[in-house]
Amino acid sequence: MGTASNPGSPSRGPSEGSRRDNDVPAQSSIPSPPVQSFAGPSAEHPLEAGGTDDDDEFTPSVFDGSSIADDRSQRTDSTSLNSSVYEHSFQHGRRYHKFRHGRYPIPNDETEQNREDMLHAMMLEATDGKLYFAPIGDNPQKIIDLGTGTGIWAIESQLTEETVGDLFPSAEIHGLDLSPIQPVWVPPNVKFLVDDVEDTWLNGTNFDFVHLRNMVPVLKSPVGLLRNAFEHMKPGGWVELQDVDGQVHCDDGTMPSDWPLVRFTNHLVEAFAKFGTNSHAAVFGRQYLEQAGFVNIQHHTVKLPYGTWPRDKIMRLIGMYYRTACEEFFPVVGAIHFQLLGWSKIEMEVLFAECRNAMRDPNVHAYGTGGSQNEGKDIGYHGDWVGEG
Repeated sequence: MGTASNPGSPSRGPSEGSRRDNDVPAQSSIPSPPVQSFAGPSAEHPLEAGGTDDDDEFTPSVFDGSSIADDRSQRTDSTSLNSSVYEHSFQHGRRYHKFRHGRYPIPNDETEQNREDMLHAMMLEATDGKLYFAPIGDNPQKIIDLGTGTGIWAIESQLTEETVGDLFPSAEIHGLDLSPIQPVWVPPNVKFLVDDVEDTWLNGTNFDFVHLRNMVPVLKSPVGLLRNAFEHMKPGGWVELQDVDGQVHCDDGTMPSDWPLVRFTNHLVEAFAKFGTNSHAAVFGRQYLEQAGFVNIQHHTVKLPYGTWPRDKIMRLIGMYYRTACEEFFPVVGAIHFQLLGWSKIEMEVLFAECRNAMRDPNVHAYGTGGSQNEGKDIGYHGDWVGEG
């Protein structure tokens, strides 16, 4: 999301045409995903309430992305190309990708990059530091991260202090994205490319592992992309999808049916549909994988609370991360998505304020489900995160 003159420096990978399937299931009747046990009690049992923002044993800390931001700021005009792929578009006071402008209607500026990196930290907390779940073995030779964003999955791991590049020094690791926002200084076997992941696949073949995080809801053709991945993987290779399902859940009846976050997510489905995508598409991960040719799919879950209401300290930290990420997402979708629905600025501000207040109510024990879906070319593995929200 080309070849680079320096390791980690993104360049434009040529592509022609695109592949689109009408494979997004109807958005009006979205089922709840099957919840299976994950490697921890939080996925098997309801979360125990009892935490608040004022808990003496827990002081929420602000995610510090300064070191990551400093690394990104080292990019200069001398890094390889002075072409349009390095240019950006500015709207509504935010910065967006200019290459294939409008394809991904989410900013790529520092604020959004820090939010994305915070979500990475949240997922590491929720999964005991696991960067992936697919059983790819000890010696994969080709790995690609589709929709790599800041590249943090390939080059950062705050809990393990190891990167995917460090874990597999003999592997070629590619990160693909529409925006050239990745750091320049990365492990020597990591390379970033600028392209649309849904264009004709020109990224090579024989991949051992294809990784996507938070991508399925913004894909116009999830099955088309997964078929492309299937056709360019080694026999026995693996693909892993990691997504939050976009829905709101509650185990103990404390959430009203018209809770503000429920209303927000329902409107978000309508807004994403304007772009030909589905904000709840992660629910259909198993279906997409089966249609693309993968088999033996498994589903693993974790819970991501909305806010700091859980008693468990780690779950409160996860909830703080997730709540902050949601609050920073409201103005993002308000600037474009909700305007397409005809909402006024005042209407949006009222709903977003209600959502912020709702996520600070310790008496409502709401959460969302998210997941990592992994599948093999000959055998398949499907895993999902479960999160509050």
